[in-house]
Amino acid sequence: MTTDDNIDDARWRASLWREMATIERAKGALMERHEVDSRAAAALLALCAEQDGIEISEAAQRLS
Repeated sequence: MTTDDNIDDARWRASLWREMATIERAKGALMERHEVDSRAAAALLALCAEQDGIEISEAAQRLS
């Protein structure tokens, strides 16, 4: 891999980690608000995304 490839890979990984953190925060908020477990919160988040026709990470940003 070249240096540019390594930089691109690092940026992609950082972006992925940010999305995952946003999803976890949204799941936590759903768990607290609706008193559900992690799986139910993930399902609620996926349902919200599906109904709005958006990615799960975008739905998570809206809920966070």
